[in-house]
Amino acid sequence: MSYSDVALGLILLGLSAYLLFGGADFGAGLWHLVSRRRSDQRVIEHAMGPLWEANHVWLIFVMVMTWTAFPPVFAGIMSAHWVPLSLAALGIVARGSTFVFAKAAPDQPWHAPIFGISSVLTPYCFGAVATVVATGGDTWLSPAGLYGGLLTTALCAYLAAVYLIWDARRLGDAEVILRFRGYAMMSGVATGLLALPGAVTFGVHSPLMALSAAAGLASLFLVHYQRLLAVRVTGALAVVTVLWGAAGMAGLDLDRHAAHDAVLQVVFAALGVGALILVPSMVWLFVLFQRGPGRTAS
Repeated sequence: MSYSDVALGLILLGLSAYLLFGGADFGAGLWHLVSRRRSDQRVIEHAMGPLWEANHVWLIFVMVMTWTAFPPVFAGIMSAHWVPLSLAALGIVARGSTFVFAKAAPDQPWHAPIFGISSVLTPYCFGAVATVVATGGDTWLSPAGLYGGLLTTALCAYLAAVYLIWDARRLGDAEVILRFRGYAMMSGVATGLLALPGAVTFGVHSPLMALSAAAGLASLFLVHYQRLLAVRVTGALAVVTVLWGAAGMAGLDLDRHAAHDAVLQVVFAALGVGALILVPSMVWLFVLFQRGPGRTAS
């Protein structure tokens, strides 16, 4: 295994983390826009509160790894797709700003629409670009880009609905639990109907797509029988295997475009040191939050 293979694996791990954590936040913003019930919105805001900003560290990690390990690839993607990537960045800024301003001035009616629309715009643009890169397309407005944007947005919405069932239960709201179970079932079926034909159309033959379908079906049964902890695992597996299955489609000559091995060795060493600080901090933050309201660390 070459250094470039290791770098690619780390980039895919970072993308997976951003999809699972940041993507769930984007999906939560979509449900915040769709559901006008204040009880649903309170659960969403509580779930996102401590972690939404920290989750963008995975996007930063992916960008730094890509421009360091594969500079020509990074330059090519950024120059060819600067419009959708700029829109995605704008969505991140607008979404974060309105989420913060809503706490300071909750009586302003413009917060929720901007927050929700930005939460849809960003994953759509990222998904469109990723699909075009993977399929060798030309523009994010092509059929492949449109499909990838819709699929990514649907994956985020499904993942968020699955996660929010657990958060609603922690807050003890039976009606919200029932609604998010419905959202999870509905978005899970819709995402499956969107993902599987697309895999056939674009020639994704990876066995990971079958694993994704199996995990998605298992998630529907687990939601129905209210196995809320297990469905968080199967739901995440169903989503991330789509990413890993599609990653094999990209025809990028990474060995030719990779940085020198000496550069990659330094990058890996710095990454190892940083991981000793970042990963335990993120895990501890998540554990503290998952203790639920009214509980403190012992």
